[in-house]
Amino acid sequence: MLKIMIVLANLLFSISSAYSDEDIHVHTYTNSKGFTFRNFQFTLTPENTVLPYDDRVKKIGYSYNASNYRYKIFYEKSINYTNYGQFEIFIPQEKFPLKHKASSFIIARMPQTDSGTLKAREKIIEKQKLYERIVSMIKNKKGSVEVVFEFPHQNSEEIGANIYFRTYKGQYIGRVGRL
Repeated sequence: MLKIMIVLANLLFSISSAYSDEDIHVHTYTNSKGFTFRNFQFTLTPENTVLPYDDRVKKIGYSYNASNYRYKIFYEKSINYTNYGQFEIFIPQEKFPLKHKASSFIIARMPQTDSGTLKAREKIIEKQKLYERIVSMIKNKKGSVEVVFEFPHQNSEEIGANIYFRTYKGQYIGRVGRL
């Protein structure tokens, strides 16, 4: 029994250390349907966070009127933000502590809350308040905001260029671990 516990402990250590050279702990769990979820806490700072309307973001092809929705800027003036709480921020790839395949920025996206979701308006307002705190931190160039991100694919250990703020049933979840 002790051997099994030691092997499991070593396995868990090697899985979490495979993600980072820094002090980020990736919480991994499998739900009853067999999907593996990975989430982690991250500290946003004025040095590691870029707002969607920053010129550096526009230089890589993002715009307010993009023909491809993947390059549309979601920020406080977009309908996706006002009606669904959806926004995105950018983290320069060299400032992101986990291994990834991004070439310029990690795009952190807040998923939308469908208007038919229970208590949708409250959940959208909560997301908007989080975004306002992030914007204020960057504009004032001081402070930090703790957030929780989730990997984009349930059964993948790979991080491409996208991560998502952790949500469940349209609500932002600001804690790590099992729901």
